[in-house]
Amino acid sequence: MIPVPVWRLLHLFFAFAFVGTLVVAEANGRAARKAKDWALRSQLWGIVGNTTSVGGVGSLLALGVLGNLLAIGLGYRMSADGWLRWVNGLWLLAVLVQAVVVAPGASRLAGLARTAAGGGRAEGYDAAARRWRVGNLAQSLLYLVFLFLMVFHHKS
Repeated sequence: MIPVPVWRLLHLFFAFAFVGTLVVAEANGRAARKAKDWALRSQLWGIVGNTTSVGGVGSLLALGVLGNLLAIGLGYRMSADGWLRWVNGLWLLAVLVQAVVVAPGASRLAGLARTAAGGGRAEGYDAAARRWRVGNLAQSLLYLVFLFLMVFHHKS
């Protein structure tokens, strides 16, 4: 049996990793939206796409699994602790937003910018950028809710 401090360490590691992907995505997304050069935009959105799909989705999945293993080690039970059900529900929402809005949106923006850098038209770029921004903002808000729930949790 793996000791609870190891589960806690791994859970915190992936929490920091996920938040790191949010920071990287936000910083590069802002830079891409401000850039006038399409080649630079393409590179920046490529970084955001890799960060959100590989690092973001991966760390978020690991975070949820390890969080549940930690909860079991700490004596929480899904059947008895409503707090744990809330956290898992919000985690599923975060996975959905990351996998359906944020990661594909960044990949779409990278493709549009690449097309424009090659002399093509980037139709739908502004709408795609707004949609990605809303998804990334939702992830940041969900992260703050998770932080609140991690600090102020209670056992039923």
